[in-house]
Amino acid sequence: MRSVLHITALLCALATASIARGQNSVDAHTRLADRYYADMAYAQARDEYKTAVDMGALNEHVTKRLADCYMKLGDTENGEIWYGQVVKFLNREPMDLYMYAQALKGNGKYEQAQQWMDRYLAVAQPQGGAAKSNIVDFAKKFNSTADRFTVKPVSINSPLTDLGASWYGTDKVIFASARDTSVGVQWRAAWNDEPFLDMYSATRQPDGDLANVQRLSGNVNSKFHDGPGVVAPDGSLWYTRTSSERSRNGIQRLSILHAHPTAKGWSGEEPFLYNNPECSVGQPAISPNGKSFYFVSDMPGGYGGTDIYVCKDQDGLWGTPENLGPAINTDRNELFPFIGADGTLYFSSTGLPGLGGLDVFAAKPDAGGGFSFAVNVGAPINGPSDDFAFIIDAAKQSGYFTSNRAGSTGEDDMYSFVMHAPLEAQYLCTGTVIDDETAQMVPGIEVTLLDTAGVVVETGRTDSTGKYSFPVKENMEYGIKVSMAGHYDGLVHLSTENIEQQQIVARDVHVVPDAGIWLRGAVRYAGKLGFAPGVKVSVVNMTSFFSEVQQTGPGGDFFFRMQPNEEFEVILEKPDHFSISVPVSTAGMRQGVIDLGDVRRLVMEPIHVGTPITLKYVTWSGDEVALAPAAKAELDELANRMQVNPSLMVEVAVHADTRSKADPALKLSQQRADAIVAYLRTKGVPKDRLTGKGYGITKPLNPCGPGVECTDRQHAENKRVEYTVTGILGS
Repeated sequence: MRSVLHITALLCALATASIARGQNSVDAHTRLADRYYADMAYAQARDEYKTAVDMGALNEHVTKRLADCYMKLGDTENGEIWYGQVVKFLNREPMDLYMYAQALKGNGKYEQAQQWMDRYLAVAQPQGGAAKSNIVDFAKKFNSTADRFTVKPVSINSPLTDLGASWYGTDKVIFASARDTSVGVQWRAAWNDEPFLDMYSATRQPDGDLANVQRLSGNVNSKFHDGPGVVAPDGSLWYTRTSSERSRNGIQRLSILHAHPTAKGWSGEEPFLYNNPECSVGQPAISPNGKSFYFVSDMPGGYGGTDIYVCKDQDGLWGTPENLGPAINTDRNELFPFIGADGTLYFSSTGLPGLGGLDVFAAKPDAGGGFSFAVNVGAPINGPSDDFAFIIDAAKQSGYFTSNRAGSTGEDDMYSFVMHAPLEAQYLCTGTVIDDETAQMVPGIEVTLLDTAGVVVETGRTDSTGKYSFPVKENMEYGIKVSMAGHYDGLVHLSTENIEQQQIVARDVHVVPDAGIWLRGAVRYAGKLGFAPGVKVSVVNMTSFFSEVQQTGPGGDFFFRMQPNEEFEVILEKPDHFSISVPVSTAGMRQGVIDLGDVRRLVMEPIHVGTPITLKYVTWSGDEVALAPAAKAELDELANRMQVNPSLMVEVAVHADTRSKADPALKLSQQRADAIVAYLRTKGVPKDRLTGKGYGITKPLNPCGPGVECTDRQHAENKRVEYTVTGILGS
């Protein structure tokens, strides 16, 4: 994309004009194009590939290279045309699907982009990534608050590139531009064949416009790319320049230099400590207090593409660069950081959910000094094209950004904005209602959002395409219920514990005709928010021993068709968790829905070898040894757990409170442990998988002991019965 050429910083110093011309064969043009492409001279490579195509070369190599050149040059219209040809090849690669979707999204064709992005995810889904892209839903969400900003182009934009405004005091900005075409020898970037960037200043007007453009004086402008830059709180200038050193493969990447104001202009070419000719380092930003230095780099060890890093001030020197982490950086490009007066990080990304190429995001600082998640600032700042280099004033009311949107005067233009309402995180759950009988989307049907208690939060209807949407809050659990005449109610679940990153949670709801018997349920995790995906659910017919197996979906849901007048065992299994077994009967039933959660609490509890689990109801009075009914009921659950999890080795431990005398307490606790083991043996627990140990007063949970005054509650903590998984057979 046009702006990315200034950003990813994989730039050659000059156009490779020394490559021979005048060759007329298709192969000659292709070879020449390949050499330009290898040198990242994409404008020249595009022209040569296009010539080869005009001469009849429509093979996969030329077509894909031409499509890629157009995309690298920010020409998504032609990128769409040529990637549309690439995806028709039989041996297309997953990345071809991704790039075609990106081109479509860059042209505002969100529905088509979603179709192709979903195809990409189906064949190359990143580990832990979403199964669907939800591009259309994101587009609706990010366009829903377009009245938050008023945007207009500034009048100083030139026919070439103008980008990256940053504050220069309160009444000026500095920016980078390729506008200077007056010099006799025109130095041009090989990437896009445009003049190199220089740095300029401009004066802010009362209405936010910019005027009085002045080229920065001094030695901060050179024959190569200079800019963008940032004026630090101490008045010095940190700026980006094409490196004077070449990498091992001959590429001149970006570096950061440091200058100071003098009577004759800016003076200084002091290199940033972490410049490296083998990677790009650029786009500096500095926190308002001058203590944190942010920059963009494709250095090894990042998440992919370009990442944002920070160095902290350490006694006047910048400390080791720290990657801002997965809350900010993705496997694509994160670029143009800016730190607001309140510490908010504004940046652009091609990897986070957005409306087009680069979108602007905002991330507020967290308690640990980092950033926990980023919010898309929405339209009209963001759109199908590249939108980046966002800055905002201390009052959080106005500022500037850069875009190559339709109607731009040049390749990239600067725009002013006024913000009428503060940014806020808005989250959605969305999905499609599908009739399983016809496999059709169901428009105009009632959909209800439920809380964890089943109370209605909001009710709506699907649109003409069968889609529903509800606003949701973070760190909540919800159910989505669909009521449709002649059908059983559809029900799926979702949690919003990580919605800050996802922003939208998608759940399709399937409804089935109200005939026959169905079993459903939703599996949760123990002790934390969220449902459990990927749980193996087996429904075993106890007469025929025929079984059906499913994996729970992202909301922990499962749904089975059941035979009438049969007995079943439902087994839920997940690695490193206790398995669950629940008996289910359809005796006397002809139709209906059995919710397994009404029969048994469906919670996946992790197995922690060596960690005791308290038995709450196994207690005694005085010197009793016999087990009470409540104790037997709880031990029945333990016996069931051990039978359903036949690889577990378990120790049952009985403890006394420290007011007891040591020897009698040890003897009594062992007698009680023996009673527990004997009872569990009667329930079918094998002897070789179970031990009972009485510890008396030897292992208190608190400092209570002889001569130590403690409350009754503290003593009660020590008088306990626990079981511990001591090992797992076969592991």
